[in-house]
Amino acid sequence: MGLITSIMLQNVIKYLGSKIISFGTLFCNALNGLVHNYFPSARNRSESSILPLLNPTLPPPPEVVVVAAVSSQEILEQTDDDDSEVIKSVNVVDDLKWIKHYNNRHKILLVGEGDFSFSACLALAFGQASNMIATSLDSKNFLKKNYKNARSNIRELSIRDCVVVHGIDATDMWNHDWLGEMRFDRIIYNFPYAGLFHKMSRESQLRQHRRLVSLFLKNAKEMLSENGEIHISHKTNGFHSEWKLVSIASSHRLRLIEEVEFNQDDYPGYNTKYGFGGDENFNCNPSMTYKFGLRSDVDGF
Repeated sequence: MGLITSIMLQNVIKYLGSKIISFGTLFCNALNGLVHNYFPSARNRSESSILPLLNPTLPPPPEVVVVAAVSSQEILEQTDDDDSEVIKSVNVVDDLKWIKHYNNRHKILLVGEGDFSFSACLALAFGQASNMIATSLDSKNFLKKNYKNARSNIRELSIRDCVVVHGIDATDMWNHDWLGEMRFDRIIYNFPYAGLFHKMSRESQLRQHRRLVSLFLKNAKEMLSENGEIHISHKTNGFHSEWKLVSIASSHRLRLIEEVEFNQDDYPGYNTKYGFGGDENFNCNPSMTYKFGLRSDVDGF
């Protein structure tokens, strides 16, 4: 019995348990042993803190066209209004759909989202986005108050079964109750920025931004699948060219897979927000997307 199957069955049993309590209790107790065998870290966590892993199918290369049968799985989800849990049935796999570097069979984690327009762009391209978890550092109320399109983008994501989570610190996400237990094929952080430090010296500002990138990479590395990639899109001119992303990644034993030009037009509807409550867009040109992967022993480091 695979890990995902065990967790899916546990969620189904919990649902049945709410209808037939006596049988549900017996089944849950039996399944706990199975889940703990496949998911050792679950022994020290409550059942309600464990969310299922996403479909782990590895993506084929872009030039290969694959059509997969549609399947269904039960996903445990927390509602926005309270801590109650509901089970909903979603379609997990459909025809393979790509947008630039990403497809709907990648398990994707997005961090540092502003108005969630990038996440919404991917979800629209995929049609159904149960393979995605989109996160922001800001609270839901803050986003709705400061970004005029945040509400509609989040609604679009929810409709398409993307998990949206607020209050996620990209520099400490590996320690999150359930997110830290998951592994992803793509972890995306677009235009990381530590803040505005006008009273600091140039070198002090650079240290703040480099620290943000370093801590993000340190956490993201622990959440990658074996062949996963961390993508950072970043401006390459002026002050931004001094951040030394590749050097920072190397210090965390991550290798540069490639760097490719970032073209905002490749992502219809994506708005590059200034952040920190600013609803204006910044000019992201020129920019590159840096792709990092786990360094293997073969790399010689």
